[in-house]
Amino acid sequence: MFRRVILIATLVIALSAFEGPTASADSSNETFGFLAGTGFLCALPGPTPCPDVARADNGDTIQITGSGTLTTNPKTASGTGTFVHKRGSATVASGTWKANDLLSFQDAGSSPVFPANLHAGSALIAVHLVVTGGPAAGLQADGVLRVTCELPGAIVPGNRDEGVRLVVDDLINFNKEVSGFTVFIKL
Repeated sequence: MFRRVILIATLVIALSAFEGPTASADSSNETFGFLAGTGFLCALPGPTPCPDVARADNGDTIQITGSGTLTTNPKTASGTGTFVHKRGSATVASGTWKANDLLSFQDAGSSPVFPANLHAGSALIAVHLVVTGGPAAGLQADGVLRVTCELPGAIVPGNRDEGVRLVVDDLINFNKEVSGFTVFIKL
């Protein structure tokens, strides 16, 4: 119980510092901030809240951090972050990602346990990746980043797990969430 009170207090304080665009007066147009393995999430209790980690079928992992905003009508996404692709303990590639477009977003609503502006849900975001470190430095690729947030009492459609997944076009599919926290913040 004490940890839950500390968690809620930490979230309220951190959210008061989160700045982002405001939503339009059009009720069909909602704007959300998103965090993946970064920001105040890293201070939350848990074994590995940051970065978010996903695994490919071959055992490779990718560590993702980043933040941005998405708007539901018209569907748009912006944001940036970093990634580290690992094979075992060796770094295969590292670099940056940038959100290009919102492909879909399912808002699963808020949780009675957390502030009302924190939402569970799942977003598919078209991203552009630029490798800045490792043997593949200079390589660029497009992909789809899935960000999923689960909150107690909020049901995410499709039984999705908390975390991220990343499909890099014609290269690799990190299709299993391993660890990390994410959140959508209704603005």
